[in-house]
Amino acid sequence: MCGYSRRREEKNIFVIAVCDDDGADRTDICKALETYLQTRGVDGKVFGYDSAEKLYSALESKKLKFDIILLDILMGDMDGMTCARLIRRQDKLARIVFLTSSPDYVYDGYEVNATAYLLKPLGADKLAAVLDKTIAQAEDVARESIAITSGGAIQRIPIKDILYVESMKNKVIIALVQGERLNVYTSLDGFEQAHRSPMWIRAHKSYVVNFLYIEQYASDRFVLRDGTVIPISRVYKDKARECFFTLLHNQ
Repeated sequence: MCGYSRRREEKNIFVIAVCDDDGADRTDICKALETYLQTRGVDGKVFGYDSAEKLYSALESKKLKFDIILLDILMGDMDGMTCARLIRRQDKLARIVFLTSSPDYVYDGYEVNATAYLLKPLGADKLAAVLDKTIAQAEDVARESIAITSGGAIQRIPIKDILYVESMKNKVIIALVQGERLNVYTSLDGFEQAHRSPMWIRAHKSYVVNFLYIEQYASDRFVLRDGTVIPISRVYKDKARECFFTLLHNQ
């Protein structure tokens, strides 16, 4: 099953970045976003950046995690498409909306899973329509989590915190992003049935992997962001490939 999930902390506050090296355009877009948030009654914060390098530096510092990034394609030393590729190495969840004066780059956006393109100059109605759709998608997946019994206690875990799930004898081991391992006494088939998620990829009779943390894909393995190698067996090869590319291109 294929999809995305982001569980919000405490309140639904959307953090939005606008990256455009044209000062007038950047100011206009930021103002339009603030007007949109106020009109729709959405809690949000807007941050403006005049270069792709500054945006990426903010992401690398891990002080900010953006839900939506409006990114101009044609900029200075680092263009928007290059920046988007770097962003995707760290964050597969952020919704990237490209800003461009030409539709020529639309197909390049598949590589970085772009949510939408907006042609300059931006119209308020088109901007609002894209934001309505993008925020609705983020809110829908924000609630996705699973409840498990481990160590005699019931725990609720956001799916975004799970790297992969491994079957071992009469239990499954849930490997969390933070390094913790949780044991649940069930089969992997039983786990999948009980905890369905559109972003699980079944790679092997013993492994279910979280698409969000796949760094590399080859015909016989997934390599996760932390370096973990998950084998892809011949039985699951075709389905794993189909699911991976569905997630990559259609979400």
